[in-house]
Amino acid sequence: MGRFIVTRLSETIATLLLGNILCFTFLRLLPGDPAVAMYGEQFLRLSEADQQRITENLGLHEPIYSQYMKWLGSVLHGDFGHSYRTGEQVSTIIARAVGPTILLMLAATLLILVISISLGILSGLKRHSAIDHAITLGSFVFMSIPTFWFAIMLMLVFSVHLGILPSSGIGKGGLLDWLKHLVMPATVLALSHIGYYIRILRNHLALTINKDFIWAMRVRGLSTAAILWRHLLPNVSVPFLSYVGMSFTLTLGGSVVIESIFSWPGLGRLTLDSAIGHDYPVIMAALLLTLSTVVFGSFLIDLVCAWIDPRVRKSILHKEVTSR
Repeated sequence: MGRFIVTRLSETIATLLLGNILCFTFLRLLPGDPAVAMYGEQFLRLSEADQQRITENLGLHEPIYSQYMKWLGSVLHGDFGHSYRTGEQVSTIIARAVGPTILLMLAATLLILVISISLGILSGLKRHSAIDHAITLGSFVFMSIPTFWFAIMLMLVFSVHLGILPSSGIGKGGLLDWLKHLVMPATVLALSHIGYYIRILRNHLALTINKDFIWAMRVRGLSTAAILWRHLLPNVSVPFLSYVGMSFTLTLGGSVVIESIFSWPGLGRLTLDSAIGHDYPVIMAALLLTLSTVVFGSFLIDLVCAWIDPRVRKSILHKEVTSR
């Protein structure tokens, strides 16, 4: 098991480094000049010497690999630089945006788990019934609806026509006000991904429920609830958790759209605004944090799956013994 952890951790760090290099390179190759984004047309009116001086002050005159090594060295020392647009420390800007994104992700994840597990289990146990067909239809509907359209529809209904929920911002009037602002963004983010989770759980549950060991337990007189909680769910939890790890990237990507539509002051909206303004230090810090969350989250999911499923643990231990 120790060898497996070391191997997966090495792969995680390598993935993080490679992804970081690609993000930095592609970002520098994008069209547009940060100096022009900072100073506007006034930059074009400056003399060539002044333009060159500003470019050198920003460190954009050096080759890409040299810029990356300087940036990586600063990051390893805890210095993410300063924003091109505001001059504020990047770490301060990121810290201010991380909190709202974490709150949004936690609320959406809670909704996803509660609804998908409940409906997935119900659909798997009642397969080919009217309930199963209704849940399946609903899953496909939510999988097909564009996120931005769903968000706009909720805003029109609950904000414009009914006037019971705010359409933008995070709220500053206490817990109730904050919850009102959180309801629609979290709901849209959850429902845009929930269909996939329901289908994964339903299909694996439907396949496992017909296994011989399940029939043997029924013959012994075990109740449906005991079979479900002690044997069915542990068997289907591994593929379900694996999908959770893989889809985390999609959920984070969806938060960019949600935060932009609802003016949620989180990391996704900050990344989009920084990309439009060519604010390289802020973009790279946001991408590094997102990439780190995804790859280390996948690493932890793998460890949890190995801990839950004895077959995975035995396979890992067998490989370690064979390699010695």
